[in-house]
Formats: sequence, C-alpha cells, structure tokens
Amino acid sequence: MSKILRRLAYAAGATVLALGILAALVIDAEPWVLQKPASPQHYLATTRNILHSTLKPQDRVNEKVRNIALTEEDLTAVANYVLTRKRLDGFAQANIFDKRLVILATIKMPVRYGNHYLNLKLIADDAEPRAFVKQVKAGFIALPKPLVRMLFWWLTRTTRLGRYVQMTLPLIQEVRIGDGRLRIALNWDREVMGEVQDLVADLADKERMRIYHSKLAELVGQSQLRRFIGLASLLRPLFALAKERSELEGGDAREENRALILVLAAYANGKSLDSAIYSGMVPPNLAQREVLLIRRIDAAQHFTTSAVLAISGHRAFADMVGLAKEFNDTHGGSGFSFIDLAADRAGALFGKMAVTSEESARRVQAILSQNSEESVFMPGVKDLPENLSYEDFAKQFGNIDSPEFQALKKKIEDRIAGCALYH
Repeated sequence: MSKILRRLAYAAGATVLALGILAALVIDAEPWVLQKPASPQHYLATTRNILHSTLKPQDRVNEKVRNIALTEEDLTAVANYVLTRKRLDGFAQANIFDKRLVILATIKMPVRYGNHYLNLKLIADDAEPRAFVKQVKAGFIALPKPLVRMLFWWLTRTTRLGRYVQMTLPLIQEVRIGDGRLRIALNWDREVMGEVQDLVADLADKERMRIYHSKLAELVGQSQLRRFIGLASLLRPLFALAKERSELEGGDAREENRALILVLAAYANGKSLDSAIYSGMVPPNLAQREVLLIRRIDAAQHFTTSAVLAISGHRAFADMVGLAKEFNDTHGGSGFSFIDLAADRAGALFGKMAVTSEESARRVQAILSQNSEESVFMPGVKDLPENLSYEDFAKQFGNIDSPEFQALKKKIEDRIAGCALYH
C-alpha cells in the first residue's frame, strides 16, 4: 500500500511540475497587444456590410457566388468584439503582410497579484483555393503546421466543432489572403445550400427531430385553427413531450430541447426540414400557419432564429446579428426596432437556458410544459420605439455607446430578466 501511495505522490508531483513548466512557457509578464483599436459599433457596421454583400450578389452573371473582403481593421474589430462578448480582459490585432495574415491576441489572466498575460499568435498563409493556418503560438510554445493539423483533426472529430466545420465548409468556395484583405468566396448555389440545410439538422438527432416534427404536425393540423397560431401555444405541448421523453431512462433533456427548438424555428421561419430529416421516408403533412409572438410574425421569427444560434453555442453571435440587422434596416429597410431587438435577446437567452446544462434544460421543460403564457418567456414591449430611420436613430440615441441607447438596452434586458423562465 505504501508503494502505491508513493507512486501516486510521485505522479501528482510530476503532474504539478509539468503544469508549472507549461505555465511558465505560456504565461508572459508583458502583453503583446497594448490597446484596443476597435469598438463594438465598428464591428456592427462591418457585420451590416457583410450581411448586405451576401444577400445581394455583386456579380449578376454569377449569382451563385457571394464575395466578402475583410480588411485588417475589420478583422481586428471582429476579434476584439469576440473578446469583449466573452468578457475576457484582452485585446487583439490583425495584420496582413503581402500574402500572410497574422493575428495577435493578449488576454490578462484573472490573478490577484501581479500582471500576467496569455499571449496568442496565429499565422495563416495564402494558398489556392484556401489559405491555411501555418502556426499557432501561445507564449513561448509554437505549434508547427503538422501539429496544428493534428489538433484540428482531433477537435473536429471529438467535439461539436466538427459539426460546425461540416456546416461551414460546403459554403466556402475560396479563402485567399492578399492586397491587404482576407477574401472569402461563398457558394450560394441552391444544391450547396440544400447540403448545408441537411447538416444543420445534424445539430440534433434526426430521430428526435422527426418526433417533434410529427407532434408539431398534429398541433398545427387541428381543424379549428385558422391562419395564425401563437408561439406559446406550441411551446407548451412540445415541451410537455420533451419533459416526458427526458424522464425516460437515459433521457437527455438538452438534446430533446435542441431538437424541439430546431424544428419549431424552421416552421416559424417557413423553412422545410423534410429533406434533411426524412431521407427516403414520407414526412407527415405540416399545415402552413403563421406563428405569432406578441401578435407579430416577425417577433416569432426573431425569437426562434436567435434561439437556434444560441443552442449552437453562438448566443453572442445571435445578439450581434440581431443588432446588426436592426442597423441595416435603418438604411432603406423597415427601420430600427427595439421590439425586434428585444425578441432577439430574449430568444438568445431562451436558447442558452434550454441547453446550457441538464439542470437548466429540465427547468425550462418544467416551466414551459405547465404554462402557455407569453409573459413567461417574453416581456411586454409595446412601448418600445420602432421603425426608426437612420436620421431618427441618430437624433434620439446618437450611437450604441451613448448613455441613452445603453439605458434603453438595459431596460429591455431587465424586463427579460424579470420573466419567470429567466429568474
């Protein structure tokens, strides 16, 4: 027994020593990036331009391709916004040298005494048809290209990252570095988009999705229904089914919720999942109804779309896209709507809570399976401003960093936090 204890002690000591050496090699006393050169508003403008460029083909001859060109400033803003949304105390800087992209990032470690930093460096070189990551460096430790490839291979096959890579790759036709820009050519071909739609279904088990799809068909096929149906009236029976299935032996509440939200979001947004989840099978007839939230179709679409992004692990992205979309609408669209923004943020929080942990997932099921009131998951928003043109928004709020905008944003978030589901 004493020999076993000595071996365990030696092993523990060796582990502590190895971790200490690793920390000494990775943690620095000085930051590589000293200041934050971009603001969240700059990234929102960038996002708006990206959305605009992907929605409207620049080349009418070849409408199957969308081209995006990101400058050093754009990439720097993106990286810094991600750090901000992840609540990391750090800064990032992107530089393009001829045909090489270098991204530096500094994250201050949350230690009480002294200043210690995790410094990261990513180097990507141009290649045809896609640029590749040549090296990743953390402190004094540099991972060469073969090791980076091995690590990427492992991540894509053992984590959810693999699903997102599979969803993204069919869309990416070309990635090139040069002329001071990172250029991305996206496939917008109907067949390719169909392949991606099939891969989206892989975010949840297809058998689970078929179960909720069948239940949804039963609910919307009731003869007394007319053109519209409330989102809340669908959530209660669907989550009752999810709760029942989660309580079975081996049940997984998070996966049940994930499948449910994907099916419901597709329906609310008028998207068919038949080819994705019923390959070789005859799907049940799904009667077409308009799904309403706060008596609005667009609010239900905002809410469910943000929920899908959140269950994919992208709640921050859901918030960014929602805000960017509203800014885009100030330029010739329907105008900035704080009501839509509230639906986006409530949907993102809803999606996060539905899958963040088994306990949280079961709590969502317990509440929604017993209540069909909208106020449980969506606050009152009728008094919020909407249809604001660019000029009206600038006059009332200036920009998103202004005290006026932040005060109204906090008011919305406080209302959402007051809903029973989010307590």
